[in-house]
Amino acid sequence: MEPRTHRNGTDAASDGAGEAVPPPAPPPPMSSVNAPPPFLVKTYDMVDDAATDRFVSWGTANNSFVVWNPPEFARDLLPKYIKHNNLFSFVRQLNTFVLFTCSVSFNFKLVLKML
Repeated sequence: MEPRTHRNGTDAASDGAGEAVPPPAPPPPMSSVNAPPPFLVKTYDMVDDAATDRFVSWGTANNSFVVWNPPEFARDLLPKYIKHNNLFSFVRQLNTFVLFTCSVSFNFKLVLKML
């Protein structure tokens, strides 16, 4: 192994301290490069949390989620995860990341199914 040198060409071991300079720390892992956007992580956490099942839960095939009472969901739960309480903005933002169909039933639930 060759001794390290400074930019000015002097030997790293002879920098006056009498000790060799330790190698630089390795760069941090690049896990955030392929990480999903924070909005999707927050949405997943919100749907996956059993404590929120009163508002939102996974569909039977786990390829959709159901918002059981949209006004309550928007007013009480959405601001805890997302920075607003606008359901239509949430759906629009979700649509930028995921292709899905949206249906509203007469018992006042919103079903978002991922395609």
